[in-house]
Parts: sequence; C-alpha cells; structure tokens
Amino acid sequence: MKITDLKCAVIGDNPVVRILTDEGIDGYGEVESYKPYLKPHILFYRDFILGEDPTNVERVMLRIRKLGSFKPWGSAVSAIEMALWDIAGKAAGVPVYKLLGGKVRDRVRVYNGAIRFPMAGASPEDYAENMAKMKARPEKFSLIKQGIAFHSPMPSQVPNFTYGEVRTGRRPFNRGPLTERGLKHVIACVEAMKAVLGDEVGLALDCGPGWMVPDAIRLARALEPLNIAWLEDLITGDYTPYVLADLYREVTRATTTPIHTGEQIYLRQHFKDLFER
Repeated sequence: MKITDLKCAVIGDNPVVRILTDEGIDGYGEVESYKPYLKPHILFYRDFILGEDPTNVERVMLRIRKLGSFKPWGSAVSAIEMALWDIAGKAAGVPVYKLLGGKVRDRVRVYNGAIRFPMAGASPEDYAENMAKMKARPEKFSLIKQGIAFHSPMPSQVPNFTYGEVRTGRRPFNRGPLTERGLKHVIACVEAMKAVLGDEVGLALDCGPGWMVPDAIRLARALEPLNIAWLEDLITGDYTPYVLADLYREVTRATTTPIHTGEQIYLRQHFKDLFER
C-alpha cells in the first residue's frame, strides 16, 4: 500500500486531514477547532510522505515529526499521524485502539471544558451563576474546567487587576504580577464557584499562562482548602513555545494543589525537563 495524496479541508473551523492510498483506503485526522489557519501548514507535508506505506506509521512520521513545533504547529503533524493510524486500523480490520495496546477500561472520566454559557461580567456572582448553569447540564459532568485570571476577561474587566500591560482583542496574551486586589478577586471567584458546586462536582482552573511564580504560589496555597482538581498553565501554556520546568517545580513543591501544564508541548524531548525535574 502506498500514499497517493494528502488533502485538507476546513470544516467549520476544524482542519480535517485526508490521506489517500493506491488501495482505496482513506484515513482521516482532525485538528481542534479555532485553527483553520493550519491548512497550508498541513499541506506542506504532502511531498514528504507520498509513496510511503501508511501502515508503517512510525516510519512515515520520522519523515515529518521534527518539522513540527509547539502548539499550534505540532497539531498539523499530529493530525497526519491520526490519519495514518486510521488507515492502519482499516487495513488490519480492527479499531485503532487494538493496534495501540488494546482496551484498558470501559469508562473514563471526562470534564466539561467546552459547553459554555455567555457571562455578563467577571464578578464572583457572574462566575457562580455561570457555574450553576453548567452544573445543571443534562450531561451531569463530574468535573468542570473554567478559565480565570489571564485565561479570562478578568485583566480587562477588573480595574487594577495586574501591574502588567493589559491588552485586548483576540488572544491578548496578558501576563505580569497581580495586584493585591487582582489576586483577591481571583480567589473570591473560585470560592463562589465551589460554593455552587460543593463536593458533588469538581472544579479545575485554566489560569494563564502569564503568572509570576510568587503569585502562582500564593494562589495555589490559598486554594488548598477548596480541593481544586488542578491549576492549569499558570506560567507557560497556550501558544508559549518553551517549558520553564524549573519554575513549575518551584510552584509544585510549594503547594498541595495539583499543578498542570503541557498541552502546548510537542515532541517527547520537550517533555523531558518536566518529567526529570
């Protein structure tokens, strides 16, 4: 079997990859929404994989994997790998999970990170009202993730939230030290959300990136009594092309609140510092 073409179509805002073969088996992969701009980047890899056997997934990926990068560009390479595994599974007549080691469990916990309701503002009352709506969803999620601080409108809607420059617009990438008022506001919003959720539904927080280490430690320690599921991307994270493992180690060692990062990282070599430090 040989790869004869690589195509990409943007459906909604999702780039969808299609790999064609000379045996009539096509494979599909998909990039998450909000990244329609990745289409030309995906098509860039076409000439690198033509003529290869798609069922030799690792061999094909060796030709393009190092041409990827941190989020979002690594998504282009990963979508191609999805399509290769799709072909391999179809050719073998089994689901892809069978090729990757087989089933381990029949159920997996999922969190609500996408079913959202518009918020009127960024006050604790607004966050509490929004959390009540999500808790009432018929899906009955046992965990909800909510954006706060630099992963929310707080910097632009809360006066004197940070000493850093406040940018507005799409993906403003704000960062900087929080004022005392800003930190207290974040904590009050989290307390308001947990008051609604109680111990029935867990709460995870998408926090940044953009926090300074002392502020991150203050936040993590202040939230310890609330049993937050995790604090995500406090220092680096979305669209940040570096890791800063030493800074995450400082925060992790200073608190019992779980600290989470990594969705921006591409290639196992870039995870190495996080694992070892």
